[in-house]
Amino acid sequence: MSETILSPGSQTSIKARFFVFARNNLGIISVLISLLAIVLALLIGAILIAIAGINPWEAYSFLLKGSFGNRYGFGETLTRFIPLLFASLSFSIAYKSGFFNVGAEGQIYIGAIGALLVGAYISNLPPVLHITLTLLAGFVFGALWAGIAGLLKIFLGSNELVNTMMLNYVAIFLVEYLIHGPLKDPHLFIYQSSPILSSARLPIILPKTPLHAGFLIALASIVIVFYILYRTPIGYQMRTVGANLRAAKYAGINIVGVTLVAIITTGGLAGLGGAVELMGAQFRMVAGFSPGYGYDGIGVAIMGRHNPVGIVLAALLFAIIRVGTGAMQRGAGVPFPLLSVIQGLIIIFVIASSYLISKLSETTIGGRA
Repeated sequence: MSETILSPGSQTSIKARFFVFARNNLGIISVLISLLAIVLALLIGAILIAIAGINPWEAYSFLLKGSFGNRYGFGETLTRFIPLLFASLSFSIAYKSGFFNVGAEGQIYIGAIGALLVGAYISNLPPVLHITLTLLAGFVFGALWAGIAGLLKIFLGSNELVNTMMLNYVAIFLVEYLIHGPLKDPHLFIYQSSPILSSARLPIILPKTPLHAGFLIALASIVIVFYILYRTPIGYQMRTVGANLRAAKYAGINIVGVTLVAIITTGGLAGLGGAVELMGAQFRMVAGFSPGYGYDGIGVAIMGRHNPVGIVLAALLFAIIRVGTGAMQRGAGVPFPLLSVIQGLIIIFVIASSYLISKLSETTIGGRA
């Protein structure tokens, strides 16, 4: 009986071939690793659902049916996708520019307030102009709110991570005060603002669903943002500042100016997300206007590795989870805490897979065989 023993040279050759294959097919391998991570998370979730005494197959069937099983569910999923995309874009462009913005949640609230002031209290405008001005107000208000943390960073050296996080709470409580007082609808006993006028509302683009024109605005935004970031001089300067501040200074880049552009853009995008949510989905300000879109946007950006295609896919995954888990709770009786665990598992596994993909990319491109 003969045995085949690989020589050290043969082992090196096989290893080298593997790295060549991995380098040439890194995109496909990355997708497969991400899909495997989601499958593993769902398998663990299935075990937990079974332990709770519920049929996992039935529960997951409700997830799929709730997200894509009918026309309304499909439209609802894409509607939830919209604010997630804006929030992730906000975080990504700030991250690429060296400004760590975790304040998208507050900027969404303040952007929505700006949109409300124009959309509800300015009348007798044609719809196109009214919608345009309302969107612009959301962008400006979000940018101004982010600018508070930005100016503190530029002139006082304050940590923007802490400042943007704290400003989230200020924004949420400010909105609570406004809808209990100055902006409360006088015709209602419950605490919410007056609705925006019909001329400021975004039209529905998929009949018999909540999907509105904000979906098209979101897709256009991601194209514009990444074109600016990778195809314009200011985008190059922003990425340079984010990658290496000392090199950017040495190259003569105006650090303050570039940082201000990044701050305006990151806050404006989140504020625009709040405006679109108000104009297309909710139409008035209420307590809990955003169910955590700003925080989920951070996870979306990280899962998407700050890549436009990756961000779109990650935002869609988060939207499916948000809509589908609600259907699992209603249809199969899966407890809400368990749904949160499953959602957390998916996020953890996908982010872990992103780390693995990053290491594989460094190894193969670096040529360490």
